Amino acid sequence: MNAFHRLKVLLVVGIIVVMGASLVYVVLTMGNISAPHPVTNQEPTPALKSTATPVTIPTEVTALQAKPCSSKQREFQMGVAFPDWGTTAYGEGDTKWLSELSGMRMGTASCWVEMPVLLHQDSLTSTAVVQGDPTTSLTSFTYGIQYAQSQGLHVFVAIQLQSAGDQPWSALINFTTFTQEQQWFNSYWQTVKPYAVAAQQYGVEQFAIGTEYRWLEQNAPASLWNGLISEVSQVFHGTITYDMDWSSLGYTPPSWMRNPRLKMIGISSYAPLINNAVWVNPSSMRALWAQMAQRDLDNFSKAVGKPILLSEIGFPDCQVALYQPWNSSCTAPPDQQEQAAATDAALADIIPDQHILGTFFWGWDNTRDFNLNNVQAASVILKYYKSLQV
Repeated sequence: MNAFHRLKVLLVVGIIVVMGASLVYVVLTMGNISAPHPVTNQEPTPALKSTATPVTIPTEVTALQAKPCSSKQREFQMGVAFPDWGTTAYGEGDTKWLSELSGMRMGTASCWVEMPVLLHQDSLTSTAVVQGDPTTSLTSFTYGIQYAQSQGLHVFVAIQLQSAGDQPWSALINFTTFTQEQQWFNSYWQTVKPYAVAAQQYGVEQFAIGTEYRWLEQNAPASLWNGLISEVSQVFHGTITYDMDWSSLGYTPPSWMRNPRLKMIGISSYAPLINNAVWVNPSSMRALWAQMAQRDLDNFSKAVGKPILLSEIGFPDCQVALYQPWNSSCTAPPDQQEQAAATDAALADIIPDQHILGTFFWGWDNTRDFNLNNVQAASVILKYYKSLQV
């Protein structure tokens, strides 16, 4: 049994399970998340009380604590996303989160963990944003934050949103009137606010106000976006960002993205590097990454006038990983070597790129063909992240 598995057994034995594991695990679509018919009749959770009460982390776990790490060469967030879904996600009954988080840190040398929080609306034109079946409760959320910190990890919380129906991707949310847009932003903030308040109270260092709302980015008035940014900044005083999809890189950055309260813009980086479903020789991958992905990332950073963060980046364990890098359900044969080589090619160019302030690889677990747990790509990430910490 290797060191990782021994540690995993130790954690599982030491943790008292008081609840069932997360209720719903969801499927990625175009680099986003969908879930079957979340509950839609819940009221937004009221804000937390002003006094934060730390949870009790099991002794066997706190014994494994490590000091938070950071890059010693330049400002760079070395991160991995570990998404989880359901009201008990990240909580004291979430055995996967509790048993694998320390292995994620050791297996990738990551200093940061991204914790997505998935919200819900009934349709792409609904103006009501609510908690759903995949949404972690505030109790589980705050427990998960403290547990991650007990492992020496910095925490990045990313708010995500899905719609019911055949097209759940938040990029397609759209409205026909300003009144509808205003109602949506008001509802969205009321549902996000308790998580922003909790993030501040429990020491979260970075908070993404949304993920891949492509239509809203370009069409909703800047006043509504700036209002949302202002609301978040009043309750959360860490780094605030917004995560856009790679497919928006060709658009002129909207004015609200230059809001000084947004310290950087996050990007879900899943741009195809080839135009056909073919295997690619690893020796060709770095040039492809530079031409098909990195150039657009750097140009966008220059256009928006601030650095960027790859809030999601990854490649599926698949022989055609470079053709559809956003596809979590690849039908081609598995190919860990292709996945690892693509990861290596991307990081080789990203690490010295001064426009990019970090990478959050999608994801450690619960991400289907992207899973980094026990695959070669994790070792590649380990190599590059460790090189920054020396």
